[in-house]
Amino acid sequence: MSGERPVRTTGPPGRRLLPPEAEAEILARLFVQMHISSEEIVEILRRHDVSGDIDALQDGYRKRLGQRLLASLRDENGGREVLSTNGGDYVVVECCNDRRQLQAIRHRIQGQMNGLDMSAAKVQGRIRVLERFIARFRKKE
Repeated sequence: MSGERPVRTTGPPGRRLLPPEAEAEILARLFVQMHISSEEIVEILRRHDVSGDIDALQDGYRKRLGQRLLASLRDENGGREVLSTNGGDYVVVECCNDRRQLQAIRHRIQGQMNGLDMSAAKVQGRIRVLERFIARFRKKE
């Protein structure tokens, strides 16, 4: 791979950003061991020469720092004062008079909540299976 260009992590929306070999290696390790660390993922991607554009990475880092700053702005009850719309704009909720922006924010939050609820239910189901297994194991002793 020394003569080839490194695989870029940026690309058109909807296109895979990983080389198929790297993706296959990550998924194979995950499905054999049933877990994988972020360090293992980084090492696999490094071996496959996956890299990103330095300017894009720096911009992403700056956006995350800005998002953390805005997320830290809370009211007296701990609720966020500033929320983002789907387009990446941030608004002070108490001062927003744009119904569409507020609906977009609510829709995005509801989607996140639904996804988290489904994940929590899956984890809870697995906990119940393990608890039943432990209960049966203890009865046999």
